[in-house]
Amino acid sequence: MSARKRGKGLLAELEQQIRGQGVKLSYEKLQFGGLRLKSGLCWFKGKYYLFVDRYKPLGERIDLLEQALDELATLPEASEGPPTEESGEAPAEAAPQDQDAEPESKETPVEAAPEERND
Repeated sequence: MSARKRGKGLLAELEQQIRGQGVKLSYEKLQFGGLRLKSGLCWFKGKYYLFVDRYKPLGERIDLLEQALDELATLPEASEGPPTEESGEAPAEAAPQDQDAEPESKETPVEAAPEERND
């Protein structure tokens, strides 16, 4: 079996593993209008997505999928949400504000104009 066929077989196996973890896998053209986007794993609307530049060589695509699988092993399940940068856990809900407290004024204080002197 040729190296290219083995590579394609490995790529298909990795794609199946990625999709088996509930990740939406998409091969896209990631360069348009002078803008070049990076391939990689992202979190959007409650799901993990893996975007891969379809013009990358086979070896780079395989490396990217292997890296994504390693990263997924360290991330929480999609139902738990993405980790925060500090704790590695899902973001906490905002604390409720005290309803008895007076709201802070959003107006900026105005400085008094200097008094005119008529000497």
